[in-house]
Amino acid sequence: MSRPELTDLLAGLDRGDPAAQERLFALVYDELKRVARGHLRRAQAGLTVNPTALLHEAWIRFARGSGEIQGTAHFYNVIAQAMRQIIVDASIRKAAPRHGGGLVRTELTDRIEQADKPLDELVALDAALVRLKAFDPELAQLVEWHSFVGLPLNEIARVRGVSERTAKRHWSIARAFLGDAIRQGV
Repeated sequence: MSRPELTDLLAGLDRGDPAAQERLFALVYDELKRVARGHLRRAQAGLTVNPTALLHEAWIRFARGSGEIQGTAHFYNVIAQAMRQIIVDASIRKAAPRHGGGLVRTELTDRIEQADKPLDELVALDAALVRLKAFDPELAQLVEWHSFVGLPLNEIARVRGVSERTAKRHWSIARAFLGDAIRQGV
């Protein structure tokens, strides 16, 4: 995918070009599917959301309320936030008592295994990220781009116009903040 083409399509989207959204979707589909796979790999085991469904649901949310997109970085951030929220919502729904949230999943073997507890971790991470966003929106954005979109730090540095060393330092600060927030129970 060429950056100028992506930028042109985003500009067309802002101008209301009806074909821009369809062409944009086709252009970024494979990359966003890779991002969706990454989100689901890090999410709670046993979610019934697949990468294609996650991508399409995030795209629907983007198309409904994207507002003005201020460049490629903002576009990827909006999509990443939508994917993260869809996963958090699905995890919370799965944990609801009427969906068997309190039950221990057993496999068809002779032993009973403890249910995983990644929902607590996912909800704690989401709450810590909300807290980080209130403290420093740029650090929260860096976490979303790096962890949820999968952008490497050198690419984030380039988009932000800072050195790679600065991006790495901000990444360390953000990770420390999130770790503290999670340990404190946010």
